[in-house]
Amino acid sequence: MHISSAHWRAGAAALLLAGLACASHAQYSTGGPYNTGGARPHRPGEAQAEGPQAPRTQSRWEQVSRRLFDLRVALQITREQGPAWENFRGRFLDMATSGPAGPRIVDEQTAKDAFQYLLADAQRRSNMLATLDATAQVLLAQFSPEQMQIADRALPGLLADYGGSR
Repeated sequence: MHISSAHWRAGAAALLLAGLACASHAQYSTGGPYNTGGARPHRPGEAQAEGPQAPRTQSRWEQVSRRLFDLRVALQITREQGPAWENFRGRFLDMATSGPAGPRIVDEQTAKDAFQYLLADAQRRSNMLATLDATAQVLLAQFSPEQMQIADRALPGLLADYGGSR
């Protein structure tokens, strides 16, 4: 039986495509390109750990940063949208990872001091959210209708997870 070069090339191309499909599936089997939960997909060039290993707890910054990276991939942010995305990302990370305005010393506070502390913290968060909103409006204005649909599905949950009062 003789296999022609055309059949050989077609078979090799099919095998290559099957291999790429399997590699793509393996890369995103942890939740797809917009992975909002578990582990981050394995990226080329990264070593995978062999055997059982104690999971390292991620910092809040790492968690938020990972979710924003996944969202950027899902949105397919273009080069032109990059500066607006980075500005939004920076403000979102600031908001999501900021703690209280300063140390609370409850035992030494008067009632008036406690109210002033709460008011100052609320004003600080309000200013931070206003800045985030302004950067989000600039970014959203640059989105295609498809990107807007993805943002409409993803951003409310992200804001609920990281934008609420703590």
